[in-house]
Amino acid sequence: MSVSFRFLSLLLVTSALPILSQADIKLPAGVVAPITSEPPAATITPTPAPNPAPASAVPAQPAVPAAMSAEPPVEIRRAIAVEDTPPAVVPAPVVSRIVYTSCKVPAPVIAITFDDGPNPDHTPRLLDMLKARNIKATFFMVGRCVVTWPHIVKRIADEGHEVANHSWSHPLLTGLGNTSLDSQLQKTHDAILKACGKAPLHYRPPYGAIGMSQRKRINEKLGYSTILWDVDPLDWKTPRNSKKVEERILASTRSGSIILAHDIHGTTVDAMPATLDALIARGYQFATVSQLIELEKETSTTVAATAPASMPLLPEPTIPVVPMSTLPPETIAPAQPAKAVGLDN
Repeated sequence: MSVSFRFLSLLLVTSALPILSQADIKLPAGVVAPITSEPPAATITPTPAPNPAPASAVPAQPAVPAAMSAEPPVEIRRAIAVEDTPPAVVPAPVVSRIVYTSCKVPAPVIAITFDDGPNPDHTPRLLDMLKARNIKATFFMVGRCVVTWPHIVKRIADEGHEVANHSWSHPLLTGLGNTSLDSQLQKTHDAILKACGKAPLHYRPPYGAIGMSQRKRINEKLGYSTILWDVDPLDWKTPRNSKKVEERILASTRSGSIILAHDIHGTTVDAMPATLDALIARGYQFATVSQLIELEKETSTTVAATAPASMPLLPEPTIPVVPMSTLPPETIAPAQPAKAVGLDN
């Protein structure tokens, strides 16, 4: 009887060993013990390792669903690639005009111009005054004077001034046919180019008078812009007075102005030192006509690029109608020798 009781006790203890053995094993955090139906071969109580077992040593576990989060899912947006950048707005091209009385510029820049020369007595004096002040001007020259004093023309160009066309003999161009008109400008163009090696880019019609079809013809044949003015000191009127010339120029000059003057009159040249110094004191900078036009074009391009809508076209300046009775007398210095100034019929 006692033997049977001992055998039964031993059997009960043996059957409880798998449960005790599994409870005593300490697994790394997060590792779920495998479920097995077979008891281990022996009761094992291993010493806990200081570090978790490598992943390769841990049997693969079934996926555990992640805990639900109360926060909404994060929206992932891709970066905009370079080619996805919105295309730049291309402004409409600025239409160039061919007639200028002044220019629209953002700075106090002006152009001073001298007509009817060169003159052997007054133009060299004027060039000295301009050089002393580092001022560049534009000279609208008469062809028959150009061929008579080509050395003055060369000095004008060599000192950085702009050479321009003022016809061959200073006639009223509106009274000429196409053949005579072409001759007046082409002969002067060739004479200036021969004298200084630079071709003019602009012309000024004598008395400021030119027909609509004429200005278009001149632009198409020679590429010239028609240059008029917005400041006129009336320096050709008699009696001539240097102080009046100075006062009229200072009273009318604005940023972008094109100033008209004549370097064939001694009183005009005499007025220049005080006039130029006063303009400089007021903060004006001097440019050639071409430089002033280029500054206007750059400004127009910038405005067009930043404007929300296309810019309206600027109207062409009105060409003045000059009655014959109001024209000044012929005041161009006589050209010599006569052979150099003969005009074709």
